[in-house]
Amino acid sequence: MSQGSKASFNAVFERLRGRLIVSCQASEGDPLDDLDTLTRIAASVLRGGAGGLRAEGISRIAAFRAITELPIIGIIKAYDANGDVYITPDFASAKAISDAGADIIALDCTARRLTAAEPWPELISRIHTELNRPVLADIASLEDAQAAERAGSDAVATTLYGYTAETAGIRTPSWPMIQSLIAHLTVPVVVEGHITDPPQAQCALELGATAVVVGSAITRPETITTRFVHATQQKDQSKSFAESRT
Repeated sequence: MSQGSKASFNAVFERLRGRLIVSCQASEGDPLDDLDTLTRIAASVLRGGAGGLRAEGISRIAAFRAITELPIIGIIKAYDANGDVYITPDFASAKAISDAGADIIALDCTARRLTAAEPWPELISRIHTELNRPVLADIASLEDAQAAERAGSDAVATTLYGYTAETAGIRTPSWPMIQSLIAHLTVPVVVEGHITDPPQAQCALELGATAVVVGSAITRPETITTRFVHATQQKDQSKSFAESRT
């Protein structure tokens, strides 16, 4: 990778420094799983001040590219026979993302993908040399992040913390891990995953994260509603318990 390419890659992440990136995605079967709907959501969060977008799928990336010049992190999700999701698992996916207009290619850089047909260290190299795009390594641990940095990733994101066998089921940020990433890495650290409110996003930036990605807490009414319903049900249960004690 040339010095010029490295400088341009760094410049993309500098544009995102201190900014909120909004992930505008919808799972298959979600009522929001519609291109026009997601594009309108993207337009709305941009009006609200988002500094960039994270998008899944070629049509969505292309649609978002048409409405903004701000950085777009692009991914393609693939699923194995067990239903496990993998982010941008091969070069064909990375090229499609690049061709659609993404500025940054994000891919699964966890240990589980090292034995894949196209292991991610090979993908990082090809994305740099053949696509001339920076790579955001989605990781789940400090060890993943350090390996990704050694392989040449331009930044890391905590996206997969909670979604690997070792971290399965965790749905809160690991602040100690985030601090370790910032302390031990020289590449930018993007905090993504399980951020549910503005104070958490602010905390991530105060710890030294380059940027914060928020998705469900902003863009998914079903998830947001479920949180409120759960809270109100807990209040009702607490009230019933209190009344039973009087």
